[in-house]
Parts: sequence; C-alpha cells; structure tokens
Amino acid sequence: MTQLEPSDLRLKLLSQYKRTLASVLTLAAVVLVILPFWTTFQDALTRLVMGVGWYRSLQDLVVPYELRLVGSLLATAGMPIRVGQAYIEWNKASGGIEVIYLAWNCLGWQTAVLFVITLFTGLAGRYTLLSKLETLAIGILGTYLVNLLRLALVVVVYLAVGRPFGVVFHDYFSSLMTLGWLFLFWWFAFTFVLEAKSDSEAQHTNPRLVDLSQ
Repeated sequence: MTQLEPSDLRLKLLSQYKRTLASVLTLAAVVLVILPFWTTFQDALTRLVMGVGWYRSLQDLVVPYELRLVGSLLATAGMPIRVGQAYIEWNKASGGIEVIYLAWNCLGWQTAVLFVITLFTGLAGRYTLLSKLETLAIGILGTYLVNLLRLALVVVVYLAVGRPFGVVFHDYFSSLMTLGWLFLFWWFAFTFVLEAKSDSEAQHTNPRLVDLSQ
C-alpha cells in the first residue's frame, strides 16, 4: 500500500473538499431554482391526489400511525398531551382545551418529493452502486425521522407559546427545516458515504471508456 507524503495528502483532501463543496452548491442551486415554483407545484399535486382519492388512505391509515409516533415522542419528553384518531389535545394553563388536527396534507409528503428530486442530481455522478444504495437508505430514514421531529416541534411550539406562533412555525420554519436537512444530508453523503468508481470499475460499467495512455 502506497503511503502518501503529507503534502500529497493535503492536496488530496483539499481536492476532495472542493469536489464536495461543488456538489453541495450544485444541489443548493437546483433547490433554489425549484423553490419559486414549489408552492404552485404543491397545490397542483395536492389537487391531483384529492382528485384520484388517494388522500383517504393517507388520512385513514397513515395519519393515526404518525400521530401515535409523535404522541409517543412528546409523552417521552414529558408533554401533557392526549392523542386521538386525527388530533392531539392538551389542557391550556389558562383553562380549556387546545386541539391540533393532523390532516393528510401535513404528513410531509412534500419533503419526500423534494428529496426524490435532489436524488436525480446527487446520485448522477460516477459512484459505486453500493455507496449509492447506502446514500438512498440514509436519506429515506433521515427524511422520515426529520419529518417526525418537524411534527413534534410544531406541537411543542403550539403548546409553549400559543397558536399564532405555532401557525407561523408550521408555515415557514418547517420549510427551512426541510431545506436545512437536505443540505446537511447531501454534505454528509458527498463527504462520507459516496465513493467514486475506480478506473477499472468505470471502464467495466461503460466499455466505451478506454485508457488513452496506451
């Protein structure tokens, strides 16, 4: 095994850092280009889902499941909440009961769609199949967990500071949280997970590639 000189190692690490930074910035540009059309795209996709009736399955099956998970997270943190079939409620300090209803459109499927869009750019390079599968698995699991955390934080903000701040948090900070997760995920993937194919692997994958030095 060839041992690199310190200067060569620094150059290699700097080159890797530059490639990682370039890849993350490329994805950031893709996301920023998409964002102006994102609200319109969400509305169109929502109407499509409602038109074909898919939302009923989400509302009847997925919503209660995610509510139980979010309720378990909040209960573990000591939050005095009660979970129903499609809502979370608690007793307000001023008296009365506060209720948050979870609709199918709040499940975070928009985040999943945006994640899939970034996959087309993020996995387009000459990376090994195993590292691509590892990146995909980490992304799916991370997106799922971040979505649960987002829902839990919405309830925490509602409970701590009231409905007006909770609505603002739900409408704006949730989107920033999604973008922050995607940037962090792809930085991690480019830095630690994705592995470039060796020349022999690349040539085997694409026989049209030839060694010009011969």
